[in-house]
Amino acid sequence: MGAAGVAQAFLLAAGLGTRLRPLSRVVPKPVWPLFDVPLAARVLDLLASAGVGRAVVNLHYLPEVLQGRLEPWVPQGLELAWSREARILGTGGALVPWKDALAGGPFFLANADTYQEIDLRALARFHRQRGALATLSVAPVAPGRSAPLELAPDGRIVRFLGARAPGARAGRPCEFTGLHLLEPEILAEVPDGPCCINADVHQSLVGRGAPVYGFELEQGAFWSDLGTPGRYLAAHRRLLDLGRLSAAPGEVVDGPAGPWYRGRGAQIAEGVRIGPGTVVGAGARIEAGARLRSCVVWPGARCAGAEDAVVPDQGPVLAAGLETRN
Repeated sequence: MGAAGVAQAFLLAAGLGTRLRPLSRVVPKPVWPLFDVPLAARVLDLLASAGVGRAVVNLHYLPEVLQGRLEPWVPQGLELAWSREARILGTGGALVPWKDALAGGPFFLANADTYQEIDLRALARFHRQRGALATLSVAPVAPGRSAPLELAPDGRIVRFLGARAPGARAGRPCEFTGLHLLEPEILAEVPDGPCCINADVHQSLVGRGAPVYGFELEQGAFWSDLGTPGRYLAAHRRLLDLGRLSAAPGEVVDGPAGPWYRGRGAQIAEGVRIGPGTVVGAGARIEAGARLRSCVVWPGARCAGAEDAVVPDQGPVLAAGLETRN
């Protein structure tokens, strides 16, 4: 069993990424790069560093593309299984075919397409000390966003979506950041067929007074759901500004106006101007005279210039202002 006392994990990677279309029609969001490394690979690294030895990844949308882009990044020593879904089963229903395999002990359930700075060993200790059935990673709600949950001073979730724990007072407003630690007993609460672990399981448990807790990220820790082109670009800018590029294989360049990132083997022609917040991925080719600012050029892509945009190695360029929902 891992150092955190958790041996297994389930990675949710079957979603459609509708808010990131049209690019997500070509490359599924869980394998979009964050400083050259696919998002899902960063989650697998986080899990493996906490001692997880086996993980399941569910697939539905563009499964061959996702698997092909993720496999080269699987951490050494991590046993990986793939769960293909003919129809999307949801964040809860995805667990149903794996109930027997997950029944041996607590397991992590993680979104494959979010990024967060979190200590999983500390989360596991918190979970054990409180005798939790479920512990969710949470953060104070961001300005302008609604709070889906409230925390009591001891971390217990006293309101979740539309449910409030019996007799509970109002708590501190927080939001979910994409990771759960679950006891195997919770699998009995997951109905057969498509369902959502939050809306169909946690909401009911909180309403019945079950021990469901929130583990708050440390003050100053960064997280993002990277759920729109603007948020995806902003995450790169923020991490560059913070100087916290965990496991990034390239280098940060201190430009005159601010830092930017250069991946290994990136080819940058003469006369190129690169502004702050820019990411030039590994093996990318920037043409002569190009102007780049606050954009992310994916590994292997070719670019003649871009601003506030995602430039992929295949598929359409995606502007920050394009916030699609269908």
